[in-house]
Amino acid sequence: MKTIEGSPSNKYLYLFLAISFGACYGVAILFLFFSDFIVPITGPLTLTHPLAILALYSPSFAGLITCYAMGGWPAVKGMFARLVPRRKDLFWIPLIVLIAALFASSMHFGSLLFGLAVPKITYSVPQMIGNGLLNLFKETGLIGGVFGWIGFLLPFLQGKFKNNITSSLLTGFLFGLWVLPGYLISSFGTTTTYFYYVVQLMAFVVFQSYIFNATRGTLLFYLLAFWLVATGSQIELYYFNPQVQIMQISFFVIAALIVHIVFKIRRVDNPLQTFPAYLG
Repeated sequence: MKTIEGSPSNKYLYLFLAISFGACYGVAILFLFFSDFIVPITGPLTLTHPLAILALYSPSFAGLITCYAMGGWPAVKGMFARLVPRRKDLFWIPLIVLIAALFASSMHFGSLLFGLAVPKITYSVPQMIGNGLLNLFKETGLIGGVFGWIGFLLPFLQGKFKNNITSSLLTGFLFGLWVLPGYLISSFGTTTTYFYYVVQLMAFVVFQSYIFNATRGTLLFYLLAFWLVATGSQIELYYFNPQVQIMQISFFVIAALIVHIVFKIRRVDNPLQTFPAYLG
């Protein structure tokens, strides 16, 4: 991959991280350590609570604020414009749906292959669709970071490191570190492993970076892919546990390798997208 332009000053990176982590960790600290004081004033923390929305969307808020600080409203408009795919890239939509279906099938039948329990499927197809759409709301915080992790941080780091692998791994790691407070609050008593979750994010972002660069920074495909791969366990196709987490990591490592090899063999023009050049 070749770069388009270098990234701007690191002060924009620090601004992004300060807003993202400050809001998320700040809200978490309030409700974890000062709940007796804050809950009577604000009420319990729910997905629709204004403070929860502030925390969950802080990466996107941070990405948009950083865009404005650097390039004003034209840069912000450029970020929103990245949600609209080019006509020539629309083939990625059915391809991502196909990959997501393969992913869910691999988790279901992989669980059976390795002797892991799978849920008894009780949902009808319409119920699965309904639960899938509901999961779009449940995953709103993670998906809601699109203007931050993928819109700003990934292309910013690609400009610094001049490659997508290092940039994606660091983006996924910081994403995982940001998730920690919410993971602690929502995951007590579950069987998932936080370390695996961070590695999952890193592997997923590496895979997504190839699509991001191939589509000149289109953000819609990240939203679609994240939502679909996060939906399988919600529609009773498999249990989300450490063994399945390992399979998910393996799936996206293999998927990234396949995409890398295919792009190299076919000599796909896949220029590295860097911030803020790709917004234009």
